[in-house]
Amino acid sequence: MKGRYAGCRMTIYANILPGAASIARSAFLAGNLSAQAKRRINILDWHRAHGNNLSLTARHFGIHRRLLRTWRERLVREGLRGLENRSRRPHRLRQPNVSPDIVNEVVRLRKRYPAWSKYKIQPLLPVTLKTSVSTVGRIFKRRGLIDRRVSRKRSRSAKHPKARFPRGMKISSPGDMIQMDTKYIMLPGGKKWYQFTAVDVLTKQRVLELYPSQSSRNGRDFLDWCRKEFELPVGAVQTDNGAPFQK
Repeated sequence: MKGRYAGCRMTIYANILPGAASIARSAFLAGNLSAQAKRRINILDWHRAHGNNLSLTARHFGIHRRLLRTWRERLVREGLRGLENRSRRPHRLRQPNVSPDIVNEVVRLRKRYPAWSKYKIQPLLPVTLKTSVSTVGRIFKRRGLIDRRVSRKRSRSAKHPKARFPRGMKISSPGDMIQMDTKYIMLPGGKKWYQFTAVDVLTKQRVLELYPSQSSRNGRDFLDWCRKEFELPVGAVQTDNGAPFQK
C-alpha cells in the first residue's frame, strides 16, 4: 500500500509487519512537519518493516547506526515532534566585553546619522574609544539599530554597482553625485502634490520640496533650490530621465 503526505512519497509496509503503518499514518495527520522530519519518519518506517535491523537500514539509507538509534529513541520519547531538527545554539554564549562608553558613543552616532553604515560610524569615534568596524556592527545588531529591509536593499545595490552609477565614475567626496527622484502625495479630497527629493550618495544628506505638478519647470526650480540648500558643491546629478528633469 502506498500513500502521499504533504508532497512526500512514502511506502507503508502494513502487510509485512502489523502496526508498521502507524508512523506514516500519524505523519499524514501532522502535515505541518518539516521535510527533514518526514524523511526520518520514512526511514524509521522502513526500519520497522525490516525487522528493526539497524545495520541493514543504515546501509540502505547511508546513515550511521548511532543516528538511527537516536531518532528511534526520540520518536518513542517525544513523538513525531522529536524528529524535527534540534537547535545547535551553544548552551554557553560568549558575552560581549565592549566598554559601555564605546556602546553609548556608537548608539549616539547611529541615532545622529541613521543612514550611515558601520564603516562611516567607526572613523567618527574618539581616539580613546576606538574599536573595530565589526564591533560597531555587532553593537548595531544588539541594540536593534539595523533596518533589515534597508540592509537587504543596500546589499543588492552593492552587488550591482554598475546599475547605480555611470560606468567609470568614482564617488570619492561629498557632492560628486546627487540622485533625484519624485513621488506623489495624496491629500484629502483626492488632490495630488509631488515631493521632489535629492540625496547625496556619499553623505546621505537630502533636500525635499513639494510642488503641485511634475513639470520640468518645477524640476529646474528644484535643482536651483538644491544648489542653495546643499552644504557642498554639486558635481553631477543622476535622475531617471523622466519628464520633471527634461529641463
